[in-house]
Amino acid sequence: MKKINRRELILGGASLVALGGAAAYTRYMRSKPVVRETGPEIPAFIPERDLEGLTHPMTAYAKIGNVELSRLILGGNMIGGWAHARDMGFYGRLVKAYFTDERVFRNFRIAEACGVNTILTNPALMRVINRYWREEGGKIKFISDCGYPGGVVKGAIASVENGASMVYCHGGHADTNAVVKKDWKFFREYLDESRKLGVPVGIGCHSLQTVKFCVEHDCIPDFWMKTVHKVDYPTAHLNEDRKKNATGLGSCDNRFVDTTREEVFAYMASRPEPWIAFKVLGAGIEHPRGAFPVSWKGGADFICCGMYDYQVVEDVNVANAYFDKGLPERSRPWHG
Repeated sequence: MKKINRRELILGGASLVALGGAAAYTRYMRSKPVVRETGPEIPAFIPERDLEGLTHPMTAYAKIGNVELSRLILGGNMIGGWAHARDMGFYGRLVKAYFTDERVFRNFRIAEACGVNTILTNPALMRVINRYWREEGGKIKFISDCGYPGGVVKGAIASVENGASMVYCHGGHADTNAVVKKDWKFFREYLDESRKLGVPVGIGCHSLQTVKFCVEHDCIPDFWMKTVHKVDYPTAHLNEDRKKNATGLGSCDNRFVDTTREEVFAYMASRPEPWIAFKVLGAGIEHPRGAFPVSWKGGADFICCGMYDYQVVEDVNVANAYFDKGLPERSRPWHG
């Protein structure tokens, strides 16, 4: 049987056929606990050492709809166990073993203490987020990618019922329906139904073609989620993968875009909707000192970045260094 990677698994479609249908997908998801409830207990306060070196908490915030977000958003892939690590197949299991509920809480507490007020993640983390709110008194906001066994609309409904402040269509679903199936009705239904929930509704994607397809068919979200990272590293294989893959995306979990950063920035400059950039570090190919300023200067209004607890302070310091003198000038106006 063909080995199924995470991108294919979340897509549905062909991967569902390989797994034996939606019922098999649901069983798979429910058999994989996101975090365990065991592990060392971590105190609810933030020890000074956890914030050592912090210049100051973030002060750069902006709104999408009526939701105020920090310009730097905590990504949830690592916490959920979907960490990208090229060909190291064990890595997802490693981070799932590390991120007990208590360690997730610690990550959230450090993020909030540093002024990062939002996490963007999958409905599978709704349980631990609600437990954090309930037991720790946390206030971190939750953006959901709506990746859900019953489909993205049901994922949006479940997410909002569990406290999500915003929702968006997961990039795997979006790329498949735009680039492969050419199904604009999928996006129209998602936007129409999800907007009934009363929260900002976005479309996420890895392929720039998805944004263009949605614009062409007047399926305009309240915000975009778009991957952007450099591709001049040895395992990028940009041109090779374009020949192998209908979406042009990396086929070995080593690249999450189908174009250069410059192409993304050039097209998104014409869009008035707020834009959240993600995968900006390309799973570790670049340091935030380089990637963050490039992404914000290139036109992103927000950055979503996966951060382990020990990385939050450093990443917030990078963001502070960029925003401490106000919003820097750039060719695309700031939105949000």
